Amino acid sequence: MGTDDGPAEVTIPLMDVSSSTVLAFQNLNYSVQQGSKCILQDVSGAFHSGRLAAIIGPSGAGKSSLMNVLSGFNVKGVRGTILVNNESVDRQRYRQMVAYNPQDVTLLPTITVTETLLYAADLRMPSSVSKFQKIKIVNDIIALLGLEKCAKTQARLLSGGEKKRLSIGQELVSNPRIMFFDEPTSGLDSESSYQIVSYLKDLARQGRCVVSVVHQPSSDLLELFDDIYVVADGQCMYKGPLDMLPATYADVGLICPQYYNRADFVIKMASKNCPEPDKIQKLKFQMKTAPVQNGLNDRSNGTPKPNMLDECESRSQYPTSQWNQFAILTRRTFLGTVRNFTLTVLRFIGHILFGLIVGTVYYNIGDDGAKVITNISFIMLALLFIVFANSMPVVLTYPLEMSVFVREYKSNCYSVGTYFLSKIVADFPMMIGGVTCFHIIAYYMTGQINEPDRMLMFWGMAVMMGWYAQVYGFLGGSLFPIEVSPFIVPITLLPAVLFSGFFIQYDELHDVFKPLTYVSVFRFAFEGTSMSAYGFGRKDLDCSEMFCYYRKAKKVLEMLDMENSCIWVDVAGLTFIIVALHILLYVSLRFKVR
Repeated sequence: MGTDDGPAEVTIPLMDVSSSTVLAFQNLNYSVQQGSKCILQDVSGAFHSGRLAAIIGPSGAGKSSLMNVLSGFNVKGVRGTILVNNESVDRQRYRQMVAYNPQDVTLLPTITVTETLLYAADLRMPSSVSKFQKIKIVNDIIALLGLEKCAKTQARLLSGGEKKRLSIGQELVSNPRIMFFDEPTSGLDSESSYQIVSYLKDLARQGRCVVSVVHQPSSDLLELFDDIYVVADGQCMYKGPLDMLPATYADVGLICPQYYNRADFVIKMASKNCPEPDKIQKLKFQMKTAPVQNGLNDRSNGTPKPNMLDECESRSQYPTSQWNQFAILTRRTFLGTVRNFTLTVLRFIGHILFGLIVGTVYYNIGDDGAKVITNISFIMLALLFIVFANSMPVVLTYPLEMSVFVREYKSNCYSVGTYFLSKIVADFPMMIGGVTCFHIIAYYMTGQINEPDRMLMFWGMAVMMGWYAQVYGFLGGSLFPIEVSPFIVPITLLPAVLFSGFFIQYDELHDVFKPLTYVSVFRFAFEGTSMSAYGFGRKDLDCSEMFCYYRKAKKVLEMLDMENSCIWVDVAGLTFIIVALHILLYVSLRFKVR
């Protein structure tokens, strides 16, 4: 509610952030390519709670690299010391204290603003916090960030500024003491940029340590910041209050013209084309030797140890249990899948329509001895459709979700194993539903033998192929970007199709290629479905012509080189391949987060 003096201040009353927090760092060095390229060189400084700090500098100066190092998201190739209130903090505990909002934050497109924040609250807050408290906190965040009008809007329909604010809200849920933002105004107009930085100012006033990378801020925008940290060529060129910046530069002979944007002046001086490099070097040396206020140099034991950050891990890495993580992620993934037009409506419509088309084209051929070759073609076509119809939608949608997974994992929301299991389980009902619709329509319209056990075997093989396709799509989507994966996945499936036994029989293959049939998923599926149709002592088929060579089912199996096949071997082969794909998918997810 508002008063005559203005709107009431909204706070997030979960954790006390009124206590002072000082993030101090000294002698930070960051190198890439085995140390051959140095990005940061002995940078030091301190950021204080209650004050909004900006990191500025020319392009390529190392601003985002410094942000990644300070946030704890990047520790490889980093040397130096980071302390919080003069205390060394281990990585896990530090990550729980810090929130990092990168420049481009991907949101789950079909989840609403309120749902996004509620799921974030469930994942980032302890289970001891009641549902009522979480809802209260989410409503306070929505009010604080001015998202009331779009609270029930899906993320894909939000404007750029609303998406930025929602991404900030996700980090606010855990009420962190230290918050980092990498170019939060990128891509926004001047008014939206001012609103975003004003929100950051409010967060700092509530007692948080808030630091933001800002690219070429306007004069009005710059005035919102209390402290400035200037980076040039991986070195510090200024650190301290905004008001002291012109005087500090003037001390070394760099005079900022009156009414000139101080940010533009600083960036001009920091560029490689600066006309006075000697004065710049003097300024850098001055900043390098200046003491870090209320930071590392205040410690009684003197020399800081190169912790960056300590390797020890706290006992409770995640705010909630593995089971709660699994339940929350499964609910969220299932909701997002149901609302995804590609993964639901188009998938089901595609399965039903293709089932009707196939059923019409191959109508009533299943029990006709004169049309055995045509029926075998139907079996292979059905398997191909199931694989491509269930792998390609995943390939096209999953890469967009990978950045959400990586960001939330690095924020200690959940483990890789929990996410992996929830993703498989949540998408499983949709896959089974689509495959079952196609199977019922195509199986009966094509006149396959109406025996429950054979129908169940055919359906089981179809479901296993759908399962394989889904995991294969996940694997392709996790390994390759969305521009490449739609091409890679179909191409890599073709060799398995070639060695299925449909296009060339096993005994006709050269000895070099015969082992490849035992790793072809289509070989096991095609053999299993053919066995369900013609194996297990099936009676003679009907014949619509004068003579049918393949009237006896045994002749069909001999023609396919399957007279000695065992369906349980096919089931075991499919199971082995599917399990192997699950292992590869898990390994790829572990690789992604590293």
